[in-house]
Amino acid sequence: MSSRPTRILVVRFSSIGDILLTAPAIKSLRSAIHGPCEIHFLTKSNMRASAEGLGNLVDCIHTIDRNTSEVAEVLKAEGIDYIIDLHSNVRSRSIKRTLGCVAFTLRKENVAKWLLVRGWRKQPVTHIVERYIDSFRGAFGAQTPDTWPPLFESARLPSQFYADQGPWNVLAVGAAHAGKQIPLERMQSIVQSAHVDGKRTVLIGGKTDALMGESISLALPNAVINLVGKTSIAESAALIRGAQHIHAGDTGMMHLAAALQTPVTSIWGCTRPSLGMEPWLPSAGSQVILPPGKDGLRPCSKLGNRCRFSGKSVCMKQHTTDV
Repeated sequence: MSSRPTRILVVRFSSIGDILLTAPAIKSLRSAIHGPCEIHFLTKSNMRASAEGLGNLVDCIHTIDRNTSEVAEVLKAEGIDYIIDLHSNVRSRSIKRTLGCVAFTLRKENVAKWLLVRGWRKQPVTHIVERYIDSFRGAFGAQTPDTWPPLFESARLPSQFYADQGPWNVLAVGAAHAGKQIPLERMQSIVQSAHVDGKRTVLIGGKTDALMGESISLALPNAVINLVGKTSIAESAALIRGAQHIHAGDTGMMHLAAALQTPVTSIWGCTRPSLGMEPWLPSAGSQVILPPGKDGLRPCSKLGNRCRFSGKSVCMKQHTTDV
């Protein structure tokens, strides 16, 4: 008779990049568990599509809109044995109290990040993937995998895109904060360079990035396919998987490109790879571009929402138009 599977709840509420980066950790967790195992994943409702991209790594996805009371009874009925808290916030603490089972929690390293921003620390913060795994490494004997697991395996290209019309690159135009936003002139230069090489550039982004996409499309109508605000994350994944290259800021699409093993040029501004969020195991041909003339280690802020140069010289704006 088969034994009852070990049921583990992984908690990560947002954002796209952070959810995608749980994939190597979950792969590590599955490999470390002896016997049958069920992985449940708890996230926010608007992040469900990102969690679905984890595919067979996860057996069941649970979502909330505002608070964990929405899923408390369902999770109690599941009989969760362990919680892997990869968010470590008020909501995740609430679910740990509610379920009352053994829990392992991410070290957020906020002090180390603050010291980096202040310029009082010179050592980079350990990558988030390693810290995810470190949260349960000792308990289960987990090891860091040496490859990404497959993500978005069933993703299909959007119906309005025709793959047979030649090779393409992808440009992720948006960012959550100005300190991560690639300047318009730089993006136009990226598009022009690809056009000279005979490649189309597909613009992707959220609905809030639509004006930026239109600006690039109007300036270079024959060089771009503007799909900003028109694709799901799964369709964006399919576009990235089939692309020859992608350019992105410090965003979820940067991490998605690394996961799908498409060469990615990541362009950094007020954040830095030293915060532990650089692309994890990117494919050959990838590169990191830092603001010229700035400290390559010290970020201006943890999230890219502030520039330590008084806002007059936002680091992203220091990038030239050279690709």
